[in-house]
Amino acid sequence: MSDSFIRRVIFYLPTKFYQLIVRLRIELYRRGIFRTYKLKAPVISVGNLSVGGTGKTPCVAFLAQFLRDEFLRGEGYSVAILSRGYRRQSSGLVEVSNGQEILATPEIAGDEPSLLAKNCPGVRVIVDADRYRGGAWLEAHAPVSVFILDDGYQHLKLARQINLLLIDARVRLDQTALLPLGRWREPLSEMRRADAIIVTRSDHDFSRAALEQKISQFSGKQIPVFYAFHQITSLQSIDQREKIDPVAFRERRVAVISAVGRPERFNKDLLFWGMQIVFRRDFPDHYRYRRPEFLEVSRQALEAGAEAIMITEKDAANLPAGLESQSALPLFTAHLEFRCEREDALKEFLLKNMEVFHAEVH
Repeated sequence: MSDSFIRRVIFYLPTKFYQLIVRLRIELYRRGIFRTYKLKAPVISVGNLSVGGTGKTPCVAFLAQFLRDEFLRGEGYSVAILSRGYRRQSSGLVEVSNGQEILATPEIAGDEPSLLAKNCPGVRVIVDADRYRGGAWLEAHAPVSVFILDDGYQHLKLARQINLLLIDARVRLDQTALLPLGRWREPLSEMRRADAIIVTRSDHDFSRAALEQKISQFSGKQIPVFYAFHQITSLQSIDQREKIDPVAFRERRVAVISAVGRPERFNKDLLFWGMQIVFRRDFPDHYRYRRPEFLEVSRQALEAGAEAIMITEKDAANLPAGLESQSALPLFTAHLEFRCEREDALKEFLLKNMEVFHAEVH
């Protein structure tokens, strides 16, 4: 009897129960029994149907930076990001950034909102499990022209002007089991709620025609599809004193320590630059490192022959303070950026929808 068969038996009933709850919740919102709330400003939601690893955070940062820059040129929008603040050591509403300075630590804000605040100066960041409440609070205290809803596809309580759905190019859409048996939060039929789809990791081999056929099948409509990928553009020492090109580590021996949704993808991003990974340690997603534990792992990496340790920016937010002076090896964070093949078309799509929203309001 195979392990996969045993797993299917064990998780069959929990998965069916989860599916029932998900479908019931969606239907209650669809019929208006559960109320949806609107903010004064338009909302752009970024999310996915699966659990983790599709690159939402770099996409949110890209959108926020683009709209922020439009605002600075006098043509665009003052921008705010609404996030849940997953696994933060706080509750309720927290103002992470007022656009001028960061006001909360990663422990209080959550690692991903903290990272967004760092990488998006000039953009306000609010965390609250109730994203409508967070947005309404900010609208009462500051002018906001557009909200970006981080990981918001399932947050049906908040109405949105644009619903962007991210799909990983390498995820098989014929393996559709919901949690806890599979990795899907919702059935693929809920693609129909999307206004556009962004296919991430599109720099890998896959059939675009087959994927677009699946998208058309499950969404039930013609929908804009944009192809994107993520690229490590720089490496920065953990003390932020040194910033170097990834090519500087080509053919050098490195260790990789990460606590992200899909660690194998971070490893492949490093391999793209020709690094030789001689040591690897994966931790659970959003893991908050303990000092003795990380120092022991860094010692093991040194013994494996590594010259440096590579971590993600999200991992850097979860490290104890002052660790760089105690680690057995130098630590470098990999700065990951969102790239879109038809970037101008994506930007035009966003701005046209903003214009439609403001025309309807006025």
